Amino acid sequence: MNHYLMNKNRKVLLFSYDEETHTILKILKVLESDYAPLGIKDYKMGVSRKLFNDWWRNRAIPASRSNFREILEHLNISTSVELLERCYGLSLSDQYWVMPEKSQIQWKDINFFENSFSEDIGQILMGGTVSNKIDMFSPDNSSDGNLKKKWKIIDGKRCLIKSGNTFNNQEPFNEVVATALYERLLNKEEYIPYRLIQENGKYFSCCETMVNINEELVSAYYIDQQDKLRGSESLYEHYIRVCESLEIPNIRQKVDKMLVCDYILANYDRHYRNFGAIRNVETLVWERVAPIFDSGSSLYAKSSDIEIGFSYTSRTFKGNPEDQLLLVKDLSWFDEQKLIGFEDDLKRIFSKNTLISKERIEKLAEEVNKNIAKVIALKQSLALEKETLKEEEELEL
Repeated sequence: MNHYLMNKNRKVLLFSYDEETHTILKILKVLESDYAPLGIKDYKMGVSRKLFNDWWRNRAIPASRSNFREILEHLNISTSVELLERCYGLSLSDQYWVMPEKSQIQWKDINFFENSFSEDIGQILMGGTVSNKIDMFSPDNSSDGNLKKKWKIIDGKRCLIKSGNTFNNQEPFNEVVATALYERLLNKEEYIPYRLIQENGKYFSCCETMVNINEELVSAYYIDQQDKLRGSESLYEHYIRVCESLEIPNIRQKVDKMLVCDYILANYDRHYRNFGAIRNVETLVWERVAPIFDSGSSLYAKSSDIEIGFSYTSRTFKGNPEDQLLLVKDLSWFDEQKLIGFEDDLKRIFSKNTLISKERIEKLAEEVNKNIAKVIALKQSLALEKETLKEEEELEL
């Protein structure tokens, strides 16, 4: 069948699709390439069928999601891409979807930002059951990540509810601890606030979607691919340069703030798909750096008590967290006085989790304090370097 790739009401391109193999066979006509997802465009060649297929597959639920293969068998579906097809590829992170060539369906009638959706798939993904015939029209079909999660409309807001690991369910609490940190250090628009909710006696994290009906979240993964790495250029400087070329505002300081907060929280899973920038799909203007989100994989959530404090691998620009922190060259925004009392926030939040011992909480607080002290030391070192450089310049004059 032939389909249009749509951006809201705009026809981006026409393509042929094999419903048996769930792949794009051929791009038949490019209509408005400027409005195509960044992820399907090669920086030299433009719209690419290979990149389109990669983007489409990555839009689906990853096979690594907990118990997902068993869920597909239960639904009598062979691949997560087939689930994606059941909702036209719609998401709550952007405005892209696919429309059969002869269809008269309207975006305003099906998008998840304005219309209700089934909670059946979300219920199943979270380990529940559905007694009636399963309605598969859901934004859960295009949710990423390995932890169990679902979308739910709460008081008119589209909210993502996310579970933790089976060891100690720490990740939802980590999100709330991270929120407490961000509230103290960052501006309100620089992070997504998370809260705890309970369902069937279990705690989950909950946050609202970060984009509105005219916006898309573009991951750093796709932004980074808009130009090749130059010579000895570091991954960090490459990403900053590409963002600046796209005129994404305040990129260096925003990324630095994320790196510092990730260091304090010992985030071991900040990768190129869980940070990025937000673009207006109507004007194509890059409006802002995406607020910090998805900080649950931190604070040694998967480690035993005796492993807390041992080295871990960071995944953003450097494998060593200490080396990654040293990428930050300006900490004038970092006000350590605002962190007085943060330890109490951490302990209060974690005390709600009966699977976490007091000893573990104390260890986590101790590690956070150590990390904060290292950031303070770096700030002092950078200030001294700046002052020394200033004195040298004055002497030269």
